[in-house]
Amino acid sequence: MTKQLSAQKATLTKPQDVQGILEERARVLARLPENKVTNGETLEVLTFHLGTEYLGIPTEGVYEIQPLSAHHWSRVPCAPDFIVGIVNLRSRIYSIMDLTVFWGLPPHPLSDKAHILLVKGSHGKENQKIELTLLTDDLDKVCRLRLDDLNPLPPTISTKVQAHVRGITTNMMMVINLESFFSDPNIIVSEGE
Repeated sequence: MTKQLSAQKATLTKPQDVQGILEERARVLARLPENKVTNGETLEVLTFHLGTEYLGIPTEGVYEIQPLSAHHWSRVPCAPDFIVGIVNLRSRIYSIMDLTVFWGLPPHPLSDKAHILLVKGSHGKENQKIELTLLTDDLDKVCRLRLDDLNPLPPTISTKVQAHVRGITTNMMMVINLESFFSDPNIIVSEGE
């Protein structure tokens, strides 16, 4: 048995054998990773927490991420409860929206790790461009998920939340539907309200 092993070792130590092994390893390492999702549409989402909710927002609608503490922001008198305030980003004023309050969930204090996400979309039949910032308590990660793996929300979730969520993952992350969110007439605050 030991003679066989030493014979195999001796044959592997030939320079051409070593070169062949190294070339094969290089070919294996140079291959592009296989796409684990072979069928079904996928969606890349940025995950975050907001109060007790775990949310994911499609990255295609997120244009900027900023820590709230890095900016001077102000509360706005007489604004709806879901507008936390306004912030100046590169000489443009954006409203800061708290989704939990907008959805009628209990308000929560601002986190030290709070961030704002600049999101853009279209509103209404005229496809009016809209930009605003969404408040997050923290940022978790960016991940890709299969839309087929999303489950419907349980009936205990309010209809207002259900109107803006595509589904829920097995780890209880609600995935925001930006298209329905931006088409909601209640996100537009006009002077007469």
